[in-house]
Amino acid sequence: MEENNKSLLAFLDNFQIDKDICEEDRMLIEAKVWNILGKRTEKYTMGDSTSVPIEIAEELLNSICFSLDLELRGLMNVSEILIEEEIEDLLRASWRKIASLMEYGKKLLEAVKKSSPSIENISYNDTLNEIGEFFNKNKYDYRFFAHRINCSIDYQLSNPISEKLQGIEYINEYLKALLIENEFCICFDRENIIGILNSYCSDYKGLLINIFEPILTNAIGLDILGEDILTLDITTLQSKELLRIFRNLSKAEILTKLRNSAKRVCDTLGIADSDKIKYIQNTAANIYPRIELVLSTGNINNVFLSFKYEEDLVEGEFIDNYPMEDERLRDLINEINDCRFISDKIAMVKEEIHSLRDLVEVLSVCFWDDEAFELFKTLSEEEIQIIKHYLDSKDKVYSSDSKWEIKFMDYIRMLNK
Repeated sequence: MEENNKSLLAFLDNFQIDKDICEEDRMLIEAKVWNILGKRTEKYTMGDSTSVPIEIAEELLNSICFSLDLELRGLMNVSEILIEEEIEDLLRASWRKIASLMEYGKKLLEAVKKSSPSIENISYNDTLNEIGEFFNKNKYDYRFFAHRINCSIDYQLSNPISEKLQGIEYINEYLKALLIENEFCICFDRENIIGILNSYCSDYKGLLINIFEPILTNAIGLDILGEDILTLDITTLQSKELLRIFRNLSKAEILTKLRNSAKRVCDTLGIADSDKIKYIQNTAANIYPRIELVLSTGNINNVFLSFKYEEDLVEGEFIDNYPMEDERLRDLINEINDCRFISDKIAMVKEEIHSLRDLVEVLSVCFWDDEAFELFKTLSEEEIQIIKHYLDSKDKVYSSDSKWEIKFMDYIRMLNK
């Protein structure tokens, strides 16, 4: 029962009871808690037994401590209350408080759903469904396990909720934070949001990402530049200007600039609530480590993003797409070889090639010497990694007529310098 003792002592120490009362009264409080644990155990087993596995006993005690903490938090003379009042009465009072928090949580969930930016993301939608079941399908048995969070919360907030929070308090704080993020995001045009997310992560629908943070980041960048934050898009030239600005500042100055900019962004969007502003400013401060990293490399494009629309991805990337029919590929190879200028060849590849197999075929017979090098410069980082994986897994003895594989490895070495 060592873990049980730890739970009880943590509860008692939280109120500093050991400083308020004598040892005799302290032992009385402990005895009352152990007594209620026995009663709750009997209730849990529906009268069959007062003995349960140690893991269940620990959970029941954790629930009691969580509930009592919720009921007594902020009150004066806590030790006197615990001595004079029946613990069971305090528990029942805490359950009424939890029921009220549940109703508040349901309203928060509805507000979150109504303010959703309507962006497809599996973890976002699954998390809201899980929280909905938490409220509606009796997954939260707060009379026995009030401290538990019986649902999967996969969607990542820009500012994680404190791990000290448990049960309904954690759920409600999560929903309050998500509501802040949602209300910020819906201030922007959905197509602009998608343009940013496609640049942030090409699989933004399937991966565990936060939708709010890249939007705020670009809004801050545009604010610092004195541009319209609602456009969200930041050009390469503007990114370079931001790099120049940050290079002339210390860490403390950059953090101040980020927080001040976040406040101006809130003003522009009509966000006046102090808690919301504080949350958004905290997210703004989280941008600093990424800025610090790119200041050493000189490439700030991975912090402040330029639009990449979904249709651009279809045209320009061959990832996960099907190869064309052989006859059409042969015709395309002839058309590319008839081109006089490398720019025309590259344009045809970007427009027509949508699979790795087709790209390899075209590279082998259409791009010679430094022509392949010029094509590689136009590929995305993800495309480059897929080609590299392909070459790493193929027979090292083989090489194509154009020897594009050698040029590709030269290009990789240049990138790694």
